[in-house]
Amino acid sequence: MSDPLRILIAEDEALIVMQLEMILEDAGHRVVGSAATAPEAIDKARDTLPDLVFVDLQLRGGSSGLDIVRTLRDEDALLIFVTANAARFASDFEGAAGIIAKPFTEAVILDTVAYLEECVRRPPPRLAMPLGLRMDPDYLARLAGRQS
Repeated sequence: MSDPLRILIAEDEALIVMQLEMILEDAGHRVVGSAATAPEAIDKARDTLPDLVFVDLQLRGGSSGLDIVRTLRDEDALLIFVTANAARFASDFEGAAGIIAKPFTEAVILDTVAYLEECVRRPPPRLAMPLGLRMDPDYLARLAGRQS
């Protein structure tokens, strides 16, 4: 594996944060922080400069993952919703590159992170898109136009 991905988790459920941290760190990646609200996640993303941000749709205090994605979509981090509300997104990903539906399995996270690592490090990805991941067609088209 190349350098580990630097990952930020925007999630207000402590058990889900711990589960994701365990899976990601066991896979050799670095969780650079977690945040339970959109403002906290935006600040941490700007401070830690993650490669990947997992974003829940509904966060603590009535804040929304949509605010995170809309604020950070033009920055370097790859934004992926991890939400129980995946059906809410028909074709518009609100600026995120993809969506993972909750509940998820460890295998879905591992397969997805391997795929996303290729998106970040060696685009376009050579791996098949994991079954638990839906990607924005516009994002995929931009990746297909990039050379490794």
